Amino acid sequence: MTLIVVFCFAPIRSGGASEEFWPVDEYIGSDNLTGLALCEKILQNRFQAFTQTMSMRSGDESGNFQRVKVRLKYKRFDPTQKGIISKTITKYSEPNDVRHLGYLIINKEKGQDDQFVYRPSTRKVRRINVRGESVAGTDFAFEDLVPFECEDATHHRLKDETLEGVDTFVITMVPKPSTESEYSKIVSYVDKETFIPVQTWYWDNKRVKVKRMDADRGSFSKFEGVEGPDEERRTVWIAQKSQMTHLQSESFTELLIEDLEADPTLRSRDFSQRQLTSSR
Repeated sequence: MTLIVVFCFAPIRSGGASEEFWPVDEYIGSDNLTGLALCEKILQNRFQAFTQTMSMRSGDESGNFQRVKVRLKYKRFDPTQKGIISKTITKYSEPNDVRHLGYLIINKEKGQDDQFVYRPSTRKVRRINVRGESVAGTDFAFEDLVPFECEDATHHRLKDETLEGVDTFVITMVPKPSTESEYSKIVSYVDKETFIPVQTWYWDNKRVKVKRMDADRGSFSKFEGVEGPDEERRTVWIAQKSQMTHLQSESFTELLIEDLEADPTLRSRDFSQRQLTSSR
């Protein structure tokens, strides 16, 4: 999986009827897979726990560039235990003016997620809507980096398409209100072989198409990990390089996954507010 996994659709006409924007009829192919079933298959191409370092390089048409580096830690839990689906911590390591700035998202099965920010300048943890926060001058929002969960949205499958020679599933994701998403709709073209989204389009809450993310197919890599009490070995596909383009400003951000640790030993306490304030 690329950890930046989300969801593209045809352009809409301004002021069109709602059925032109919201998916209504779901396409069912010979495989009988629904949009939700495809979402679950995408998540199967993800480790239940991982840490990774991501570097981002932003540019615009004037040739200005900025570099950002973020460390992300993720773990999925059994929601039947305490109602927690997953927990994610992200922290900046570059540039220096935002070093140690961190975010914590606790994705809950019911109700709104718990979301917190730690700002070193104030040395305080505050509750915030993290998903709408931009990543330090880049074209990514933290919502684009935090691993999504199928429970966060409704999913509709559209007719399969071939994108630049790649056979793809096409899935529309409509975020649920409880996620407080900055997007009204996300649509993805998903490689049928690896289940990596190769292209994704995003609409804001005014139903304006605002961003496009493209995965570099040449960067698709296999990672191996060991999961479960039986230490089952499994392989996951990841796009190590991708680019987010802002359609209005024509700026772009290149993202590189520099390293990934599959299935580290992570516990609930590794995602506490105390850990959020730690400089490690």
